[in-house]
Amino acid sequence: MVRRSAFILLAAFALSVLVRLPHLDRPLSGHHEFCTALVLIVLHNWWTHGFCALHGGPADSFLAPADRFPPIIDGPGIQEGVHYYFSHPPFAYDLPYALFRIAGVPPSAMGLQLLNILFHLVSAWCLWRIVRVLAKGPDGERAGTIAAVLYLFMPAPLWFHGNAYMSDMFVQNFWLLHLAVAVPVFVRDDAPRPIQQAGMAGWLFVTVYTSWLGVWAGMVVVAMAVQRYIARRDRSWIPTAVWCSIAVIGALGVTLWRYAQVVPATDVLTYLAGRLEVRDAAALPLGLGATLRQVLVNYRTGFLPVLLLIVAVVGVLRWKGVRPVVDRRSIRVLLLLAGVPVLLDHAVLLEYAIHDFTALKAGPLLCALAGMGLAALSSGWQRNATVLACVAGVLYFHRTNPAPSLDPERYAWEQRTGLAIRNEARPDEPVFILGPGLEPQVWWYAGRTIFRVDDIEQVRAHLRSAGLAEGVVFMRQDDGLGHVRVRSDQP
Repeated sequence: MVRRSAFILLAAFALSVLVRLPHLDRPLSGHHEFCTALVLIVLHNWWTHGFCALHGGPADSFLAPADRFPPIIDGPGIQEGVHYYFSHPPFAYDLPYALFRIAGVPPSAMGLQLLNILFHLVSAWCLWRIVRVLAKGPDGERAGTIAAVLYLFMPAPLWFHGNAYMSDMFVQNFWLLHLAVAVPVFVRDDAPRPIQQAGMAGWLFVTVYTSWLGVWAGMVVVAMAVQRYIARRDRSWIPTAVWCSIAVIGALGVTLWRYAQVVPATDVLTYLAGRLEVRDAAALPLGLGATLRQVLVNYRTGFLPVLLLIVAVVGVLRWKGVRPVVDRRSIRVLLLLAGVPVLLDHAVLLEYAIHDFTALKAGPLLCALAGMGLAALSSGWQRNATVLACVAGVLYFHRTNPAPSLDPERYAWEQRTGLAIRNEARPDEPVFILGPGLEPQVWWYAGRTIFRVDDIEQVRAHLRSAGLAEGVVFMRQDDGLGHVRVRSDQP
């Protein structure tokens, strides 16, 4: 059974790569590929100027003199005219940079995409292992295989384990590695062995060191360990709570220490407080109702086939009077470990949940529930329903992300605009955009920091503050971008 499951999983993964093949290494454009571009700028700066020269800080603006922010533009994330992106811990930058260095090739979108896709397989394998433990025996093998295959072909994983790369998406992989150790521990009655405690705490440290989902995961694991100690008076659960607490606090401490090498620690905390202020449940520019509706839309676009599958399976199980392949206790463990961290993430950072990639976090729970439900039905139901859901997921994925051959202009504007700016602007003059700012994809292709201004007077103020004589200002026109050069000494 294990060999058969492994073969199915590898074959399904290969097919999922073929599904995404048209999008690999095409120009970066919409649907959160600005995240990929931002990471590429950080990695480019480390590659070009040196990791140590930037103290390992995620610099997301370019470093040439004309690309630096002038003294009149200041903030907790700016140091010596360079802007740093402190919104997440740094491991999702560190890992690909190390791999690019080992391979001896400069950072590229294709490299990030391949790394992201490879970890999609790792996450699917973790989900298979988790469900296999929850539903024991042959039923566990079938349920785990179905859950993993579903996770490979749902629209959100296809995209966010593919073209779109950022800390808050890549954290999914390490969280699932943590769950692959934690779920077997809490399903059992006896306390975890030291090797299991080390595995839980170690992967939890990496998860927190990647993004904030790890904090919620750590809170849940610690609370569950403390509950076991209180309910059973079993002191052997105390080390689990202690080591997982140390993992969370340690990862947060290392992150603060790391960023404090770039700017003062107080500035890092001010930066994070500002990000929380615009992301938490108190900051809802769309209003509570519209925000919640957008969250539901995110789940529809990311996991509609598996959501419909869960509803259908529950109905069939009740109609046929078939018992699930997993007991209530195992379901409770799954809901706590894979569900509560997602609820906390959405509840605390509700404004942030309007981004459709936040629904990715619920993917393991949804696919696990669908897999365990289908495993209780006949092999015909299992096979047909799984194939139908996967085909629907692929079709929905391509509906959201049409192949470049079908809509080439959809993916061309940012690259074409960035290259036009690169060709027109001289290295010694800063680049401005009049009106709404340009996305990081344009910055990446231009190889320039592009400053947003509202009028020409702001350009002159920028030039005088930076001690520069001339800059080039781009403005949107019906046929593309126009430009004009402005001097600091002009009246």
